[in-house]
Amino acid sequence: MRKLLNIILTLTISLCFSQTKEQLLLSIIKVDRVDSNCIGFGCKKSKQYENFEKLKAIISEQELVELTNHNNSTVRTYASKALINSDPNFALKLLKNELDNNKTVRTFEGCIIDVQKTSSIIYHEYWNKIRIEAIRKTNVNNYEENLAMKKKLESDFVMEKLDSLIIHYVKEVDWILYNRVFENRKHKDSYLPRIEELAFIKNNACAFDYIKTHYSDQYSEKLEKYLTTDFPTAKFKKGNEVFYLHSFIKILLESKDEKYKKIAIDKLKANSVWKERSGWFKTTLRNHGIVL
Repeated sequence: MRKLLNIILTLTISLCFSQTKEQLLLSIIKVDRVDSNCIGFGCKKSKQYENFEKLKAIISEQELVELTNHNNSTVRTYASKALINSDPNFALKLLKNELDNNKTVRTFEGCIIDVQKTSSIIYHEYWNKIRIEAIRKTNVNNYEENLAMKKKLESDFVMEKLDSLIIHYVKEVDWILYNRVFENRKHKDSYLPRIEELAFIKNNACAFDYIKTHYSDQYSEKLEKYLTTDFPTAKFKKGNEVFYLHSFIKILLESKDEKYKKIAIDKLKANSVWKERSGWFKTTLRNHGIVL
């Protein structure tokens, strides 16, 4: 009888001190940061990460879906990542949601605390998921692992849908997403009008390099015209544009053409925005024997 009473007392205490859904949700919102499962030098799980894991364990899938529409970016991001891992068919809708929200969130991964676009986190959650799944089926060999990941990115149906969304999204998207999209595969020719617009009208270096890689003969005149006529007068002021400027400078210098080299140097002399990332640009210039 005493043993039974002790069990009941233990259960009662446990229930009294267990955290409710609302308490866990509030604690996650209070920290307001998306922590990975490996942070700090000891690669440990943080209290923030564990709190979401506890919350996920006591809510239904429908409640998890509802959290992907929460007004707090941290909650939405955690819920979206969890949902993608349980059912990849949610990935396209969740990426669209975050592109439309156009929000950033603080992140903590490894030893790095950063601020990232929620759309980038959602895209990379699926991108990394299928790459990891691909290498699990290979031998421990870097060449085979890289080949398996490349093939998976090229052939995966959901990945293709995510990439199409990024390419055709009407507003500006983070440069790193464009970079991923145009490296993943050669896309359908029907995408070319939009990719042309990104490359030649929006000054998107990722789209430009994609056309140069896959359609150099077909677009030789347009590529030449852009670099010699349009690029010198194009405006590169902030954000993505600074990355694109750097990429175009690399393209011009790597051509080994003195005409292109002069265009690159003149552009940098006429534009001071690159000095925000001076170390980045100077390294590229130094690799080509140029000092400004």
